[in-house]
Amino acid sequence: MTLLPRLKLHLPEYDIEPVTLQNLSKYEPIFYCNTEYYLTTDGRPAEKQDCIDTVEYGNDFPDGMCYCIGFSQEGEAVAFLALLEGYPEADTLYIGLFLMNEAFKRRAIGTKLITALIDEAFSLQFNFVKLSVQDNNISGSAFWRKLGFDVVSTCDCGGFRNLSMELKRKE
Repeated sequence: MTLLPRLKLHLPEYDIEPVTLQNLSKYEPIFYCNTEYYLTTDGRPAEKQDCIDTVEYGNDFPDGMCYCIGFSQEGEAVAFLALLEGYPEADTLYIGLFLMNEAFKRRAIGTKLITALIDEAFSLQFNFVKLSVQDNNISGSAFWRKLGFDVVSTCDCGGFRNLSMELKRKE
């Protein structure tokens, strides 16, 4: 059984739905308001094709492995999350992208969403939650460190360092 039906995030104040090309327009503003992230990673603001490419990224993986999830509240998009199940190892949930609507930042909402995801991942018997972040994404790397993620390796990637981070389930 794929992850999405099993993923029961305990966040009753949010509507949680798969993001597809059909409902992507609801979540596009989240991409556009994350100017710092896109300038840091791509050297330019997000464009519509970036949104489409993110949702279609899952097409490069086996069915049921990649998920794009949207969080909204009273019809307003709050956050966008892209996940890979069983990547790079079977016991791992990989966070490919997490973006917050600027209007909801600095209110501990991102921490609440990701903490709920981590709790659910570990209850589903994943041993690791992993991600990568560029070292020049100062706010992003600080966010993940605050949540307990540790840098496990680095890679020099043409002008920046990519930090591979993980959080291990406690026994």
